[in-house]
Amino acid sequence: MYPVKKVGVAGCETFFGYYDKTPISQSGYVLAHLSERSTQLPPSAEQGIYVGVFEAGKNIEPIMMVETHAYNWQQGARAQWLTNDHFIVNDYSEEANAYISKRYSVEGNELIKTYEFPVQDAFCDSYFLSVNYRRLMALRPDYGYRNLPALSESELKDLWSDGIWYVEMESGDSKLLLSLEAIVNHEFENKFSAALHKVNHVMISPCGEKFLFLHRYYMDDKRSDRLLVSDLSGNITTLSSKGMVSHCCWKGEDEIIGYLRGDNEKDAYWCLNVKTAEMTKQDVGVVDQYGDGHPHSTGSFFVTDTYPDKARMQHLFKVGVSNGEVEELGSFFHGFAFKGETRCDLHPRLSPDGTFVFFDSVSSGRRQLCYMEIE
Repeated sequence: MYPVKKVGVAGCETFFGYYDKTPISQSGYVLAHLSERSTQLPPSAEQGIYVGVFEAGKNIEPIMMVETHAYNWQQGARAQWLTNDHFIVNDYSEEANAYISKRYSVEGNELIKTYEFPVQDAFCDSYFLSVNYRRLMALRPDYGYRNLPALSESELKDLWSDGIWYVEMESGDSKLLLSLEAIVNHEFENKFSAALHKVNHVMISPCGEKFLFLHRYYMDDKRSDRLLVSDLSGNITTLSSKGMVSHCCWKGEDEIIGYLRGDNEKDAYWCLNVKTAEMTKQDVGVVDQYGDGHPHSTGSFFVTDTYPDKARMQHLFKVGVSNGEVEELGSFFHGFAFKGETRCDLHPRLSPDGTFVFFDSVSSGRRQLCYMEIE
């Protein structure tokens, strides 16, 4: 097991959030969410958290902190780097009574710009894509925010004015790029008419020319998934519609690695070709026995995690893409005090050069952002 280092501030629990973004910038700054509130409790609209910027290797005192009131324990406030200096964070505006996002400069220690939409995923400082967090709060509160009411059932049926928004960063101009109506009508099935729909987990490709997302629909409390890819003109391609898609990441501009249902109804790690929609089962060796995880890839390898086993241990693995060679990087205890919405998945994320793995852990009894240097 590699030595584990922790990012921490006295009196705060720390975490980064989801597995699809890396906390560290090319210039060595590290983003972390800081919470004075116990993360064993549900998030609170009244009590905010902070996003801190740390210098790599200096893990105790942040050089910059900003507050946000729009957050959850699984994804934080979707804090992410835009450039080596600029980062973006979601927040709630009392004045606008809306979820927004804010762009900050580390070097200037200042707010640069406020956007009328919250960020889901951003491509550098060019554009970002947004989703409706009130819809998420209604259908999957783990990823929603609590400042505004969740959408009502009648509001959930409005598919025309909801979906995925495109926001141009320099101007702040926005447009509804893909409505839920357009998403539902893509390869429409009759059962869609009786379902409630949402999109989640939007992830932009490395070159920024397309993005993947999950279309999830609910009938009689049963969830079904489709993995879709779209270009920036709104042209949709279906990669998987077998009913179960869990966690995915881009392997390159034209390939995706994900845990989903594939051929012969097999739930496993699969590699998908975006151009042909061909699916190839990914060799993951002993990782296969653990089931679902959260992959994050550099292209030649990926890291992934497991849910707690019978001994309440979460396992962290490195997997070679071409040869399936597996290395266990560590295992970490997850106590019963963190459960359901307050659970702490490891959500491993690689640094851009693949030499560091960042992950969240509650092995100490408190949520902490951890990292290790790997070979």
